[in-house]
Amino acid sequence: MGAASNRNSSYHLPDPFPMPCLSGGILAMWRDWWKESGEYDDQMTEWGSEQFEMSLRIWRCGGSVEAVPCSRVGHMFRGQRPYSFHGEAAARNKKRLISVWLDNYTDEVYKAQPRLVDNSDMGDISARLALKDRLQCKSMDWYIKNVYPGRTQK
Repeated sequence: MGAASNRNSSYHLPDPFPMPCLSGGILAMWRDWWKESGEYDDQMTEWGSEQFEMSLRIWRCGGSVEAVPCSRVGHMFRGQRPYSFHGEAAARNKKRLISVWLDNYTDEVYKAQPRLVDNSDMGDISARLALKDRLQCKSMDWYIKNVYPGRTQK
């Protein structure tokens, strides 16, 4: 059969398109950008919310998140988790995300999830706030207006 372009001369690969958020931890980026943009928040524990943190940071601090149709990524799912999931770790990660990246949208989150209001257990976020300042990241309002405009449409 061969490649699609050999079977159909009008075929062309679909263009990448922007996405407001990563769908999970499967991503590809240049190593130098990964390091400069802050890598993983090393105070987030286990897993949960890191894809939101990365997406907001990437978009707001000079990058973009794009889906590349027809790309090939392998991911192995296990029949069951080989480790325990701790809800308190996921809540800690959400609190860090909210406190660093959501700016003037925190009240909306706290209204929807009041258990996240007490952020005394989220750890020190000063390094992430300094990163945000050093990278001269744009505001959450900018993100809503330019990256996720459907968020404000009802």
